[in-house]
Amino acid sequence: MKTVFITIFQGAEAKNILRTDIYKNLIARDDVRIVFFVDSSERAEYYKKEFSTPRVFYEAIQDTDPKGLDAFFSSLSFTLLRTATTDLRRKMNLEEDRNYLGYYWHLFLNRILAKPLVRKLVRALDYFLVKNRLFAPYFEKYKPDVVFLAHLFDGQEVHLLREAKHRGVRSIGFINSWDKLTARRALRLLPDSLVVFNEIVKKEAMRYADMKEKDIFMAGIPNYDWHINYRPISRGEFCEKNRLDSSKKLIVYAPMGKSFSNSDWDIIDLLNESTTNNSITNAQLFVRFQPNDFVENEELEKRPWLRYAMPGIRFSRARGVNWDMSFDDIKNLTDTLANADLFICYASSISVDAAVFDKPVINIDFEIKKGPMSKSPTFFYKTEHYQKVVKSGAVQYPKSKEEFILWINKYLENSAIDREARKKLVLDQCWKLDGKSGSRIAAHVLSFL
Repeated sequence: MKTVFITIFQGAEAKNILRTDIYKNLIARDDVRIVFFVDSSERAEYYKKEFSTPRVFYEAIQDTDPKGLDAFFSSLSFTLLRTATTDLRRKMNLEEDRNYLGYYWHLFLNRILAKPLVRKLVRALDYFLVKNRLFAPYFEKYKPDVVFLAHLFDGQEVHLLREAKHRGVRSIGFINSWDKLTARRALRLLPDSLVVFNEIVKKEAMRYADMKEKDIFMAGIPNYDWHINYRPISRGEFCEKNRLDSSKKLIVYAPMGKSFSNSDWDIIDLLNESTTNNSITNAQLFVRFQPNDFVENEELEKRPWLRYAMPGIRFSRARGVNWDMSFDDIKNLTDTLANADLFICYASSISVDAAVFDKPVINIDFEIKKGPMSKSPTFFYKTEHYQKVVKSGAVQYPKSKEEFILWINKYLENSAIDREARKKLVLDQCWKLDGKSGSRIAAHVLSFL
Protein backbone atom coordinates (compact mmCIF):
# COMPACT_ATOMS: atom_id res chain seq x y z
CA MET A 1 0.00 0.00 0.00
CA LYS A 2 1.36 3.40 -1.05
CA THR A 3 0.65 6.43 1.14
CA VAL A 4 0.15 10.02 0.03
CA PHE A 5 0.09 12.94 2.46
CA ILE A 6 -2.11 15.82 1.23
CA THR A 7 -2.74 19.17 2.90
CA ILE A 8 -6.17 20.80 2.82
CA PHE A 9 -5.70 23.56 5.38
CA GLN A 10 -7.43 26.09 3.11
CA GLY A 11 -10.65 26.31 1.15
CA ALA A 12 -8.76 26.78 -2.12
CA GLU A 13 -6.90 23.51 -1.50
CA ALA A 14 -10.12 21.57 -0.98
CA LYS A 15 -11.72 23.17 -4.04
CA ASN A 16 -8.77 22.24 -6.25
CA ILE A 17 -8.12 18.76 -4.82
CA LEU A 18 -11.12 17.18 -3.11
CA ARG A 19 -13.66 18.48 -5.59
CA THR A 20 -11.75 17.65 -8.76
CA ASP A 21 -10.37 14.57 -10.44
CA ILE A 22 -7.22 14.81 -8.33
CA TYR A 23 -8.92 13.10 -5.41
CA LYS A 24 -11.14 10.95 -7.60
CA ASN A 25 -8.24 9.49 -9.58
CA LEU A 26 -5.94 9.02 -6.60
CA ILE A 27 -8.46 7.10 -4.54
CA ALA A 28 -9.43 5.00 -7.56
CA ARG A 29 -6.12 3.22 -7.16
CA ASP A 30 -6.65 0.24 -4.83
CA ASP A 31 -3.02 0.35 -3.69
CA VAL A 32 -3.13 4.01 -2.56
CA ARG A 33 -4.20 5.43 0.77
CA ILE A 34 -4.47 9.16 1.49
CA VAL A 35 -3.83 11.04 4.72
CA PHE A 36 -5.41 14.50 4.67
CA PHE A 37 -4.10 17.15 7.04
CA VAL A 38 -6.66 19.75 8.13
CA ASP A 39 -6.56 22.58 10.64
CA SER A 40 -9.31 21.42 12.99
CA SER A 41 -11.35 18.40 14.04
CA GLU A 42 -14.44 20.31 12.84
CA ARG A 43 -13.15 20.37 9.27
CA ALA A 44 -12.06 16.74 9.53
CA GLU A 45 -15.58 15.67 10.50
CA TYR A 46 -17.05 17.87 7.78
CA TYR A 47 -14.95 16.28 5.02
CA LYS A 48 -15.44 12.75 6.35
CA LYS A 49 -19.14 13.01 5.51
CA GLU A 50 -18.30 13.20 1.79
CA PHE A 51 -14.80 11.83 1.37
CA SER A 52 -14.52 8.73 3.47
CA THR A 53 -13.24 5.28 2.55
CA PRO A 54 -11.16 2.73 4.49
CA ARG A 55 -8.12 4.18 2.68
CA VAL A 56 -8.71 7.83 3.64
CA PHE A 57 -7.51 9.25 6.95
CA TYR A 58 -7.72 12.71 8.50
CA GLU A 59 -5.35 14.36 10.94
CA ALA A 60 -6.14 17.72 12.54
CA ILE A 61 -3.10 19.95 13.04
CA GLN A 62 -3.54 23.15 15.03
CA ASP A 63 -1.67 26.11 13.60
CA THR A 64 0.71 27.88 15.97
CA ASP A 65 2.50 31.19 15.76
CA PRO A 66 6.14 30.80 14.70
CA LYS A 67 8.76 31.41 17.36
CA GLY A 68 12.49 31.95 17.45
CA LEU A 69 14.34 31.09 14.26
CA ASP A 70 11.11 29.88 12.69
CA ALA A 71 9.60 33.35 13.13
CA PHE A 72 12.78 34.97 11.82
CA PHE A 73 12.84 32.94 8.60
CA SER A 74 9.10 33.36 8.15
CA SER A 75 9.46 37.15 8.31
CA LEU A 76 12.56 37.12 6.13
CA SER A 77 10.77 35.20 3.38
CA PHE A 78 8.62 38.27 2.62
CA THR A 79 11.73 40.45 2.35
CA LEU A 80 13.21 37.99 -0.16
CA LEU A 81 10.40 38.51 -2.68
CA ARG A 82 10.37 41.58 -4.88
CA THR A 83 7.30 42.07 -7.06
CA ALA A 84 4.87 44.88 -7.88
CA THR A 85 2.45 43.28 -5.40
CA THR A 86 4.87 43.16 -2.47
CA ASP A 87 5.79 46.80 -3.10
CA LEU A 88 2.10 47.68 -2.99
CA ARG A 89 1.66 45.74 0.25
CA ARG A 90 4.47 47.75 1.84
CA LYS A 91 2.78 50.98 0.79
CA MET A 92 -0.49 49.73 2.21
CA ASN A 93 1.19 48.95 5.54
CA LEU A 94 2.86 52.38 5.54
CA GLU A 95 -0.49 54.07 5.09
CA GLU A 96 -1.83 52.21 8.11
CA ASP A 97 1.08 52.49 10.58
CA ARG A 98 2.91 55.62 9.26
CA ASN A 99 6.22 53.99 10.16
CA TYR A 100 8.40 55.64 7.52
CA LEU A 101 11.67 54.46 9.06
CA GLY A 102 10.48 50.85 9.04
CA TYR A 103 9.14 51.21 5.50
CA TYR A 104 12.39 52.50 4.01
CA TRP A 105 14.51 50.06 6.01
CA HIS A 106 12.57 47.04 4.80
CA LEU A 107 12.46 48.45 1.26
CA PHE A 108 16.27 48.79 1.36
CA LEU A 109 16.68 45.22 2.65
CA ASN A 110 14.34 43.96 -0.04
CA ARG A 111 16.35 45.59 -2.81
CA ILE A 112 19.58 44.13 -1.41
CA LEU A 113 18.41 40.64 -0.45
CA ALA A 114 15.72 39.65 -2.97
CA LYS A 115 18.13 37.74 -5.18
CA PRO A 116 18.38 34.05 -6.15
CA LEU A 117 21.75 33.44 -4.44
CA VAL A 118 20.56 35.00 -1.19
CA ARG A 119 17.35 32.95 -1.27
CA LYS A 120 19.38 29.79 -1.87
CA LEU A 121 21.59 30.50 1.15
CA VAL A 122 18.62 31.43 3.35
CA ARG A 123 16.76 28.24 2.38
CA ALA A 124 19.77 26.14 3.37
CA LEU A 125 19.98 27.88 6.75
CA ASP A 126 16.21 27.60 7.23
CA TYR A 127 16.35 23.86 6.51
CA PHE A 128 19.22 23.12 8.89
CA LEU A 129 18.58 25.58 11.72
CA VAL A 130 14.81 25.47 12.27
CA LYS A 131 13.87 22.57 14.51
CA ASN A 132 10.18 21.78 14.27
CA ARG A 133 9.13 18.14 14.51
CA LEU A 134 5.39 18.77 14.46
CA PHE A 135 4.82 16.19 11.74
CA ALA A 136 7.37 13.59 12.86
CA PRO A 137 4.79 11.36 14.63
CA TYR A 138 2.69 11.17 11.45
CA PHE A 139 5.66 10.09 9.36
CA GLU A 140 6.32 7.35 11.89
CA LYS A 141 2.66 6.34 11.96
CA TYR A 142 1.91 6.26 8.21
CA LYS A 143 5.31 5.96 6.47
CA PRO A 144 4.34 8.18 3.50
CA ASP A 145 5.77 7.65 0.02
CA VAL A 146 5.06 11.19 -1.22
CA VAL A 147 3.71 14.46 0.19
CA PHE A 148 1.50 16.76 -1.88
CA LEU A 149 1.44 20.33 -0.58
CA ALA A 150 -1.02 22.77 -2.07
CA HIS A 151 -0.01 25.90 -0.14
CA LEU A 152 3.73 26.17 0.47
CA PHE A 153 3.56 29.65 1.97
CA ASP A 154 2.32 28.89 5.51
CA GLY A 155 4.23 27.49 8.47
CA GLN A 156 2.41 24.17 8.76
CA GLU A 157 3.16 23.10 5.21
CA VAL A 158 6.73 24.38 5.45
CA HIS A 159 7.23 22.13 8.48
CA LEU A 160 5.66 19.18 6.68
CA LEU A 161 7.96 19.73 3.72
CA ARG A 162 10.97 20.07 6.03
CA GLU A 163 10.15 16.74 7.69
CA ALA A 164 9.76 15.07 4.30
CA LYS A 165 13.14 16.37 3.21
CA HIS A 166 14.82 15.19 6.41
CA ARG A 167 13.41 11.71 5.83
CA GLY A 168 14.08 11.52 2.09
CA VAL A 169 10.36 11.42 1.21
CA ARG A 170 9.64 12.92 -2.19
CA SER A 171 7.53 16.07 -2.34
CA ILE A 172 5.24 17.82 -4.80
CA GLY A 173 4.14 21.41 -4.39
CA PHE A 174 1.06 22.87 -6.04
CA ILE A 175 0.58 26.58 -6.75
CA ASN A 176 -3.20 26.57 -6.51
CA SER A 177 -3.89 30.23 -7.29
CA TRP A 178 -2.61 32.66 -9.89
CA ASP A 179 -1.41 35.25 -7.37
CA LYS A 180 0.46 33.12 -4.81
CA LEU A 181 4.02 33.35 -6.15
CA THR A 182 3.94 37.12 -6.61
CA ALA A 183 1.81 38.17 -3.63
CA ARG A 184 2.71 36.00 -0.65
CA ARG A 185 6.41 35.48 0.06
CA ALA A 186 9.43 33.65 -1.26
CA LEU A 187 9.18 29.89 -0.79
CA ARG A 188 11.13 28.98 2.34
CA LEU A 189 11.83 25.45 1.11
CA LEU A 190 11.53 23.98 -2.38
CA PRO A 191 9.71 20.74 -3.20
CA ASP A 192 11.09 18.13 -5.60
CA SER A 193 8.41 19.06 -8.13
CA LEU A 194 6.09 22.03 -8.51
CA VAL A 195 2.69 21.89 -10.24
CA VAL A 196 1.51 25.14 -11.86
CA PHE A 197 -1.47 26.27 -13.93
CA ASN A 198 0.18 27.80 -16.98
CA GLU A 199 3.27 29.29 -18.64
CA ILE A 200 2.85 32.54 -16.72
CA VAL A 201 3.05 30.84 -13.32
CA LYS A 202 5.82 28.56 -14.60
CA LYS A 203 7.98 31.59 -15.41
CA GLU A 204 7.15 33.12 -12.03
CA ALA A 205 8.19 29.86 -10.33
CA MET A 206 11.55 30.04 -12.07
CA ARG A 207 12.02 33.75 -11.39
CA TYR A 208 10.66 34.15 -7.86
CA ALA A 209 10.88 30.63 -6.42
CA ASP A 210 14.11 29.63 -8.18
CA MET A 211 12.65 26.33 -9.37
CA LYS A 212 14.42 24.59 -12.23
CA GLU A 213 12.34 24.29 -15.39
CA LYS A 214 12.71 20.49 -15.45
CA ASP A 215 11.09 20.30 -11.99
CA ILE A 216 7.95 22.25 -12.97
CA PHE A 217 4.85 20.42 -14.17
CA MET A 218 2.23 22.44 -16.08
CA ALA A 219 -1.31 21.09 -15.69
CA GLY A 220 -3.99 23.72 -16.27
CA ILE A 221 -6.57 24.78 -13.66
CA PRO A 222 -8.26 21.72 -12.06
CA ASN A 223 -11.34 23.52 -10.72
CA TYR A 224 -12.00 24.80 -14.26
CA ASP A 225 -12.57 21.18 -15.34
CA TRP A 226 -16.11 21.76 -14.11
CA HIS A 227 -16.61 24.36 -16.82
CA ILE A 228 -15.96 21.68 -19.43
CA ASN A 229 -17.26 18.45 -17.89
CA TYR A 230 -20.46 19.72 -16.23
CA ARG A 231 -23.52 20.57 -18.30
CA PRO A 232 -25.11 23.77 -16.93
CA ILE A 233 -28.85 24.09 -16.43
CA SER A 234 -30.89 26.06 -18.96
CA ARG A 235 -31.53 29.80 -18.80
CA GLY A 236 -35.15 29.14 -17.90
CA GLU A 237 -34.23 26.78 -15.06
CA PHE A 238 -31.62 29.17 -13.73
CA CYS A 239 -34.00 32.12 -13.71
CA GLU A 240 -36.77 30.12 -12.07
CA LYS A 241 -34.39 28.81 -9.41
CA ASN A 242 -33.15 32.31 -8.55
CA ARG A 243 -36.45 34.18 -9.01
CA LEU A 244 -35.23 36.07 -12.06
CA ASP A 245 -36.98 37.20 -15.24
CA SER A 246 -35.83 35.06 -18.18
CA SER A 247 -36.92 37.77 -20.66
CA LYS A 248 -34.37 40.26 -19.32
CA LYS A 249 -30.61 40.41 -19.73
CA LEU A 250 -28.72 39.17 -16.68
CA ILE A 251 -25.98 41.28 -15.07
CA VAL A 252 -23.95 39.45 -12.41
CA TYR A 253 -22.02 41.49 -9.89
CA ALA A 254 -19.30 39.75 -7.86
CA PRO A 255 -18.46 41.93 -4.83
CA MET A 256 -14.89 42.40 -3.68
CA GLY A 257 -15.90 41.75 -0.08
CA LYS A 258 -15.93 44.04 2.92
CA SER A 259 -12.32 43.24 3.84
CA PHE A 260 -11.02 45.01 0.73
CA SER A 261 -13.81 47.31 -0.39
CA ASN A 262 -16.07 49.92 1.14
CA SER A 263 -18.05 50.29 -2.09
CA ASP A 264 -19.85 47.00 -2.76
CA TRP A 265 -23.27 48.06 -1.47
CA ASP A 266 -23.02 51.38 -3.32
CA ILE A 267 -22.33 49.52 -6.57
CA ILE A 268 -25.26 47.19 -5.91
CA ASP A 269 -27.54 50.18 -5.31
CA LEU A 270 -26.23 51.95 -8.42
CA LEU A 271 -26.89 48.90 -10.59
CA ASN A 272 -30.35 48.39 -9.11
CA GLU A 273 -31.29 52.03 -9.64
CA SER A 274 -29.95 51.99 -13.19
CA THR A 275 -31.85 48.85 -14.17
CA THR A 276 -35.02 50.12 -12.46
CA ASN A 277 -35.04 53.50 -14.21
CA ASN A 278 -33.94 51.95 -17.53
CA SER A 279 -30.60 53.74 -17.71
CA ILE A 280 -29.55 50.16 -18.31
CA THR A 281 -32.18 48.81 -20.65
CA ASN A 282 -34.08 45.55 -20.20
CA ALA A 283 -31.71 44.12 -17.61
CA GLN A 284 -31.72 42.73 -14.08
CA LEU A 285 -29.13 42.32 -11.34
CA PHE A 286 -27.91 39.14 -9.67
CA VAL A 287 -25.18 39.28 -7.01
CA ARG A 288 -22.78 36.45 -6.29
CA PHE A 289 -20.99 36.96 -2.98
CA GLN A 290 -17.59 35.45 -2.22
CA PRO A 291 -17.36 32.11 -0.39
CA ASN A 292 -14.52 33.37 1.83
CA ASP A 293 -16.21 36.50 3.17
CA PHE A 294 -19.15 37.39 5.37
CA VAL A 295 -22.12 39.50 4.31
CA GLU A 296 -23.81 41.97 6.64
CA ASN A 297 -27.35 40.74 7.24
CA GLU A 298 -28.50 44.27 8.06
CA GLU A 299 -27.47 45.38 4.57
CA LEU A 300 -29.37 42.50 2.99
CA GLU A 301 -32.45 43.34 5.04
CA LYS A 302 -32.38 46.88 3.63
CA ARG A 303 -32.62 45.42 0.12
CA PRO A 304 -35.48 42.88 -0.01
CA TRP A 305 -35.45 43.21 -3.81
CA LEU A 306 -31.93 41.81 -4.11
CA ARG A 307 -31.46 38.46 -5.85
CA TYR A 308 -28.21 36.84 -4.81
CA ALA A 309 -26.19 33.69 -4.18
CA MET A 310 -24.09 33.18 -1.07
CA PRO A 311 -22.00 30.07 -1.78
CA GLY A 312 -19.83 28.14 0.63
CA ILE A 313 -19.60 27.27 4.28
CA ARG A 314 -17.42 29.32 6.62
CA PHE A 315 -15.45 27.65 9.41
CA SER A 316 -14.34 30.89 11.09
CA ARG A 317 -15.93 34.17 12.12
CA ALA A 318 -13.75 36.32 9.90
CA ARG A 319 -12.81 36.50 6.25
CA GLY A 320 -9.99 34.16 5.36
CA VAL A 321 -9.04 30.73 4.12
CA ASN A 322 -11.35 28.64 6.33
CA TRP A 323 -14.20 27.97 3.91
CA ASP A 324 -15.43 25.27 1.58
CA MET A 325 -17.55 25.14 -1.54
CA SER A 326 -19.76 22.09 -1.95
CA PHE A 327 -20.29 20.31 -5.24
CA ASP A 328 -23.63 22.13 -5.53
CA ASP A 329 -21.90 25.48 -4.96
CA ILE A 330 -19.43 24.71 -7.73
CA LYS A 331 -22.18 23.63 -10.10
CA ASN A 332 -24.11 26.80 -9.28
CA LEU A 333 -21.07 28.86 -10.20
CA THR A 334 -20.86 27.18 -13.60
CA ASP A 335 -24.63 27.63 -14.03
CA THR A 336 -24.22 31.35 -13.31
CA LEU A 337 -21.30 31.71 -15.73
CA ALA A 338 -23.21 29.95 -18.50
CA ASN A 339 -26.43 31.94 -18.13
CA ALA A 340 -25.22 35.47 -17.40
CA ASP A 341 -24.96 38.15 -20.09
CA LEU A 342 -22.39 40.35 -18.36
CA PHE A 343 -20.09 40.15 -15.33
CA ILE A 344 -19.08 43.13 -13.21
CA CYS A 345 -16.38 42.95 -10.55
CA TYR A 346 -13.16 44.44 -9.28
CA ALA A 347 -9.86 42.51 -9.46
CA SER A 348 -11.05 38.92 -9.32
CA SER A 349 -10.45 35.54 -10.92
CA ILE A 350 -14.14 35.65 -11.90
CA SER A 351 -12.93 37.81 -14.79
CA VAL A 352 -11.16 34.75 -16.19
CA ASP A 353 -14.05 32.40 -15.36
CA ALA A 354 -16.39 34.66 -17.30
CA ALA A 355 -14.02 34.81 -20.26
CA VAL A 356 -14.05 31.00 -20.41
CA PHE A 357 -17.75 31.30 -21.22
CA ASP A 358 -17.12 34.25 -23.56
CA LYS A 359 -19.02 36.61 -21.26
CA PRO A 360 -18.09 40.31 -21.33
CA VAL A 361 -16.47 41.62 -18.16
CA ILE A 362 -16.31 45.10 -16.66
CA ASN A 363 -13.85 45.92 -13.88
CA ILE A 364 -14.94 49.07 -12.04
CA ASP A 365 -12.11 51.60 -12.12
CA PHE A 366 -13.51 54.55 -10.21
CA GLU A 367 -13.88 55.15 -6.48
CA ILE A 368 -17.30 55.41 -4.89
CA LYS A 369 -15.90 56.33 -1.49
CA LYS A 370 -12.54 57.74 -0.59
CA GLY A 371 -10.60 55.65 1.89
CA PRO A 372 -7.29 53.94 2.64
CA MET A 373 -5.62 51.73 0.04
CA SER A 374 -6.68 48.65 2.02
CA LYS A 375 -10.31 49.60 1.30
CA SER A 376 -9.74 50.85 -2.24
CA PRO A 377 -10.75 48.05 -4.62
CA THR A 378 -9.21 49.74 -7.67
CA PHE A 379 -5.84 49.56 -5.92
CA PHE A 380 -5.61 45.83 -6.72
CA TYR A 381 -5.45 46.41 -10.49
CA LYS A 382 -1.80 47.29 -9.93
CA THR A 383 -0.89 43.89 -8.51
CA GLU A 384 1.54 41.82 -10.54
CA HIS A 385 -0.80 38.94 -11.37
CA TYR A 386 -3.79 41.13 -12.24
CA GLN A 387 -1.78 43.36 -14.55
CA LYS A 388 -1.93 40.40 -16.97
CA VAL A 389 -5.71 40.90 -17.14
CA VAL A 390 -5.50 44.68 -17.34
CA LYS A 391 -3.08 44.54 -20.28
CA SER A 392 -4.97 41.78 -22.11
CA GLY A 393 -7.68 44.08 -23.48
CA ALA A 394 -10.28 41.47 -22.53
CA VAL A 395 -11.88 43.63 -19.83
CA GLN A 396 -13.16 47.20 -19.85
CA TYR A 397 -12.18 49.67 -17.09
CA PRO A 398 -14.67 52.57 -16.92
CA LYS A 399 -13.35 55.60 -15.04
CA SER A 400 -16.69 57.14 -14.08
CA LYS A 401 -20.29 56.20 -13.35
CA GLU A 402 -21.35 57.56 -16.73
CA GLU A 403 -18.75 55.50 -18.60
CA PHE A 404 -19.69 52.50 -16.45
CA ILE A 405 -23.36 52.65 -17.54
CA LEU A 406 -22.28 53.28 -21.14
CA TRP A 407 -20.16 50.11 -21.25
CA ILE A 408 -22.85 48.02 -19.59
CA ASN A 409 -25.29 48.97 -22.35
CA LYS A 410 -22.65 48.44 -25.07
CA TYR A 411 -21.87 44.92 -23.89
CA LEU A 412 -25.52 43.99 -23.42
CA GLU A 413 -26.22 45.16 -26.95
CA ASN A 414 -23.19 43.45 -28.50
CA SER A 415 -21.48 40.70 -26.49
CA ALA A 416 -18.96 40.12 -29.32
CA ILE A 417 -17.00 43.24 -28.32
CA ASP A 418 -13.52 42.18 -27.05
CA ARG A 419 -14.21 38.51 -27.89
CA GLU A 420 -10.78 37.86 -29.42
CA ALA A 421 -9.04 39.39 -26.41
CA ARG A 422 -11.10 37.17 -24.10
CA LYS A 423 -10.01 34.11 -26.06
CA LYS A 424 -6.38 35.14 -25.65
CA LEU A 425 -6.87 35.72 -21.92
CA VAL A 426 -8.30 32.22 -21.51
CA LEU A 427 -5.45 30.70 -23.49
CA ASP A 428 -2.85 32.49 -21.35
CA GLN A 429 -4.44 31.75 -17.98
CA CYS A 430 -5.81 28.25 -18.54
CA TRP A 431 -3.10 26.77 -20.79
CA LYS A 432 -5.28 23.75 -21.61
CA LEU A 433 -9.02 23.96 -21.14
CA ASP A 434 -9.87 20.32 -21.86
CA GLY A 435 -11.44 19.14 -18.61
CA LYS A 436 -8.41 16.97 -17.79
CA SER A 437 -6.29 19.19 -15.53
CA GLY A 438 -7.21 17.27 -12.39
CA SER A 439 -6.43 13.97 -14.10
CA ARG A 440 -3.03 15.29 -15.19
CA ILE A 441 -2.11 16.33 -11.65
CA ALA A 442 -3.28 13.00 -10.19
CA ALA A 443 -1.19 11.12 -12.77
CA HIS A 444 1.81 13.27 -11.85
CA VAL A 445 1.40 12.46 -8.16
CA LEU A 446 1.00 8.75 -8.91
CA SER A 447 4.17 8.82 -11.03
CA PHE A 448 6.09 9.60 -7.83
CA LEU A 449 4.95 6.30 -6.34
